[in-house]
Amino acid sequence: MPKETFLKLSKEKQQKVINAAKKEFARAPIENVSIKNIVEEADIARGSFYQYFEDKEDAIKYIIQKFILAEEELIGKILIDTNGDIFESAIKMYDYMVEELLKDNSFKLVRNILQELKKENFSIFDKNNKLGNKSQLNNLINKETLNLDNEEDLYYIMKIITIMTRTEAIEVISKKETKDQGTEDLKRELEILKRGMKK
Repeated sequence: MPKETFLKLSKEKQQKVINAAKKEFARAPIENVSIKNIVEEADIARGSFYQYFEDKEDAIKYIIQKFILAEEELIGKILIDTNGDIFESAIKMYDYMVEELLKDNSFKLVRNILQELKKENFSIFDKNNKLGNKSQLNNLINKETLNLDNEEDLYYIMKIITIMTRTEAIEVISKKETKDQGTEDLKRELEILKRGMKK
């Protein structure tokens, strides 16, 4: 996370540094991100970068955290719109992600963010149903339609759906399939989840 020095910068200077880091992260996956490229783009000294962040991973994690917060807010709105239907919400989330990414030049950045989240198997839902926004999202889900043995089951269901939704979005923005193919694949995957997989 950013150091106090970064947080004391003007919003304009913070944004300049973050935009430079985003540009570099869009260019390459995290392991190939170059601090040299970031500091040149932001027009700051290399030493200044280390006054703002521990390392490149720290800067990228900050970008990913901001992405996650925006995603949580969007999912909350979608869950309200769908009366807590997680399956309908997954389709709406997929549609939104793909449409935004395809009309925007930030798709390479978001693709790399999604790839990082996929590596971590990251779910924005809280396993213990205790943390701030995460528990608020849990509370928006219509649990009456789900076969839950316990509260923890919801975490695993949402983890599976989140990974499936992100994976289909990555396939589309990576040009491995069309948006319609991705929609059909996601709907089929969700139908399999709904009916269960064991006879």
